[in-house]
Amino acid sequence: MTEDEIIDRVRVFAQEHRLPRPASAAAVAELEAIIGWPMPILLRRLYLEVANGGFGPSNRVLSLTDTGQWYSDEESLLHLARAFGPAEPEPPHPPRHTVPLMTLGCAIWWFVDFSTPEGRMWGWEPNARCEQHCLFPERFTLAQWMTDWLDGNRSFPEPPPPTNCPDC
Repeated sequence: MTEDEIIDRVRVFAQEHRLPRPASAAAVAELEAIIGWPMPILLRRLYLEVANGGFGPSNRVLSLTDTGQWYSDEESLLHLARAFGPAEPEPPHPPRHTVPLMTLGCAIWWFVDFSTPEGRMWGWEPNARCEQHCLFPERFTLAQWMTDWLDGNRSFPEPPPPTNCPDC
Protein backbone atom coordinates (compact mmCIF):
# COMPACT_ATOMS: atom_id res chain seq x y z
CA MET A 1 0.00 0.00 0.00
CA THR A 2 1.39 3.43 -0.86
CA GLU A 3 1.66 6.23 1.67
CA ASP A 4 -1.19 8.10 -0.04
CA GLU A 5 -3.40 4.99 0.09
CA ILE A 6 -2.68 4.63 3.81
CA ILE A 7 -3.52 8.30 4.39
CA ASP A 8 -6.79 7.98 2.43
CA ARG A 9 -7.89 4.85 4.30
CA VAL A 10 -7.00 6.27 7.72
CA ARG A 11 -8.84 9.48 6.81
CA VAL A 12 -12.02 7.45 6.15
CA PHE A 13 -11.50 5.63 9.45
CA ALA A 14 -10.99 8.96 11.26
CA GLN A 15 -14.22 10.38 9.85
CA GLU A 16 -16.21 7.25 10.70
CA HIS A 17 -14.85 7.19 14.27
CA ARG A 18 -14.92 10.97 14.80
CA LEU A 19 -11.28 11.19 15.73
CA PRO A 20 -9.77 14.51 16.85
CA ARG A 21 -8.89 17.09 14.25
CA PRO A 22 -5.30 16.99 12.97
CA ALA A 23 -2.50 18.30 15.18
CA SER A 24 -0.71 21.55 14.48
CA ALA A 25 2.60 21.95 12.70
CA ALA A 26 3.85 23.72 15.83
CA ALA A 27 3.15 20.59 17.91
CA VAL A 28 5.07 18.43 15.41
CA ALA A 29 7.99 20.90 15.49
CA GLU A 30 8.01 20.91 19.30
CA LEU A 31 8.11 17.12 19.49
CA GLU A 32 10.89 16.96 16.91
CA ALA A 33 12.89 19.55 18.86
CA ILE A 34 12.57 17.55 22.08
CA ILE A 35 13.36 14.21 20.43
CA GLY A 36 16.16 15.66 18.28
CA TRP A 37 15.05 13.80 15.16
CA PRO A 38 12.45 14.52 12.47
CA MET A 39 9.19 12.62 12.67
CA PRO A 40 8.93 9.86 10.04
CA ILE A 41 7.13 11.29 7.01
CA LEU A 42 4.09 9.00 7.18
CA LEU A 43 3.56 9.67 10.88
CA ARG A 44 3.92 13.41 10.28
CA ARG A 45 1.28 13.25 7.55
CA LEU A 46 -1.10 11.19 9.69
CA TYR A 47 -0.93 13.73 12.54
CA LEU A 48 -1.03 16.83 10.30
CA GLU A 49 -3.48 15.69 7.62
CA VAL A 50 -5.73 13.10 9.25
CA ALA A 51 -6.17 13.00 13.04
CA ASN A 52 -4.48 13.77 16.33
CA GLY A 53 -4.38 10.13 17.50
CA GLY A 54 -6.92 7.36 17.89
CA PHE A 55 -6.04 5.47 14.71
CA GLY A 56 -3.99 2.28 14.35
CA PRO A 57 -4.45 -1.09 16.01
CA SER A 58 -7.23 -1.05 18.60
CA ASN A 59 -7.61 2.69 17.80
CA ARG A 60 -4.86 3.44 20.33
CA VAL A 61 -2.12 5.48 18.65
CA LEU A 62 -1.30 8.26 21.10
CA SER A 63 -2.43 11.79 20.40
CA LEU A 64 0.39 14.19 19.66
CA THR A 65 -1.17 16.81 21.95
CA ASP A 66 -3.80 16.64 24.67
CA THR A 67 -7.16 16.26 22.93
CA GLY A 68 -9.15 15.46 26.05
CA GLN A 69 -9.38 11.85 24.85
CA TRP A 70 -6.77 9.32 25.88
CA TYR A 71 -6.11 6.61 23.34
CA SER A 72 -3.41 4.95 25.38
CA ASP A 73 -2.06 4.92 28.91
CA GLU A 74 -0.65 8.42 28.43
CA GLU A 75 -2.16 11.80 27.68
CA SER A 76 -0.05 12.56 24.60
CA LEU A 77 3.31 12.14 22.93
CA LEU A 78 4.25 15.70 23.84
CA HIS A 79 3.41 15.04 27.49
CA LEU A 80 5.73 12.01 27.49
CA ALA A 81 8.50 13.86 25.65
CA ARG A 82 8.34 16.84 28.01
CA ALA A 83 8.39 14.54 31.05
CA PHE A 84 11.57 12.81 29.88
CA GLY A 85 13.20 15.90 28.39
CA PRO A 86 15.73 16.09 25.58
CA ALA A 87 18.61 14.26 27.29
CA GLU A 88 19.53 10.79 26.07
CA PRO A 89 18.20 8.41 28.73
CA GLU A 90 20.33 5.83 30.47
CA PRO A 91 19.62 2.15 29.77
CA PRO A 92 17.31 0.35 30.27
CA HIS A 93 15.22 3.29 29.04
CA PRO A 94 14.70 3.43 25.28
CA PRO A 95 17.03 5.68 23.27
CA ARG A 96 15.61 9.12 22.54
CA HIS A 97 15.05 8.36 18.83
CA THR A 98 12.63 5.51 19.63
CA VAL A 99 9.32 7.13 20.51
CA PRO A 100 6.38 5.36 22.19
CA LEU A 101 3.44 5.22 19.82
CA MET A 102 0.90 2.84 21.31
CA THR A 103 0.45 0.56 24.31
CA LEU A 104 -1.14 -2.85 24.20
CA GLY A 105 -1.51 -3.01 27.98
CA CYS A 106 0.57 -5.02 30.46
CA ALA A 107 3.48 -2.59 29.82
CA ILE A 108 3.78 -3.77 26.18
CA TRP A 109 4.38 -0.92 23.72
CA TRP A 110 4.95 -0.21 20.07
CA PHE A 111 7.67 2.38 19.40
CA VAL A 112 8.55 4.16 16.16
CA ASP A 113 12.12 5.06 15.27
CA PHE A 114 12.51 8.75 14.44
CA SER A 115 16.09 8.17 13.25
CA THR A 116 14.78 6.35 10.17
CA PRO A 117 12.77 8.24 7.52
CA GLU A 118 10.48 5.24 7.02
CA GLY A 119 9.85 4.89 10.77
CA ARG A 120 11.13 1.45 11.68
CA MET A 121 8.94 -0.13 14.35
CA TRP A 122 10.28 -1.36 17.69
CA GLY A 123 8.65 -3.52 20.33
CA TRP A 124 8.82 -3.12 24.11
CA GLU A 125 7.97 -6.34 25.93
CA PRO A 126 9.24 -6.32 29.54
CA ASN A 127 7.24 -9.43 30.40
CA ALA A 128 9.27 -11.57 27.99
CA ARG A 129 12.76 -10.11 28.44
CA CYS A 130 14.95 -8.45 31.06
CA GLU A 131 15.22 -4.65 31.21
CA GLN A 132 18.33 -4.71 29.02
CA HIS A 133 16.60 -6.63 26.21
CA CYS A 134 12.93 -5.61 26.45
CA LEU A 135 13.27 -3.08 23.59
CA PHE A 136 13.98 -4.64 20.21
CA PRO A 137 13.73 -3.66 16.54
CA GLU A 138 10.93 -5.22 14.54
CA ARG A 139 11.19 -6.41 10.95
CA PHE A 140 8.78 -3.84 9.51
CA THR A 141 8.21 -0.12 9.06
CA LEU A 142 5.40 2.17 10.17
CA ALA A 143 3.80 1.91 6.70
CA GLN A 144 3.85 -1.89 6.86
CA TRP A 145 2.45 -1.81 10.42
CA MET A 146 -0.35 0.55 9.37
CA THR A 147 -1.11 -1.55 6.28
CA ASP A 148 -1.33 -4.66 8.44
CA TRP A 149 -3.86 -2.88 10.69
CA LEU A 150 -5.86 -1.54 7.74
CA ASP A 151 -6.01 -5.10 6.38
CA GLY A 152 -7.74 -6.16 9.62
CA ASN A 153 -4.81 -7.59 11.55
CA ARG A 154 -3.57 -6.82 15.04
CA SER A 155 0.08 -7.51 15.62
CA PHE A 156 2.03 -7.79 18.84
CA PRO A 157 5.73 -7.12 19.35
CA GLU A 158 7.73 -10.28 18.78
CA PRO A 159 10.88 -10.43 20.92
CA PRO A 160 13.81 -12.16 19.29
CA PRO A 161 14.81 -15.57 20.61
CA PRO A 162 16.35 -15.46 24.08
CA THR A 163 20.00 -14.56 24.30
CA ASN A 164 22.56 -16.02 26.64
CA CYS A 165 21.48 -13.36 29.12
CA PRO A 166 20.81 -14.98 32.52
CA ASP A 167 18.14 -12.35 33.28
CA CYS A 168 16.01 -12.97 30.18
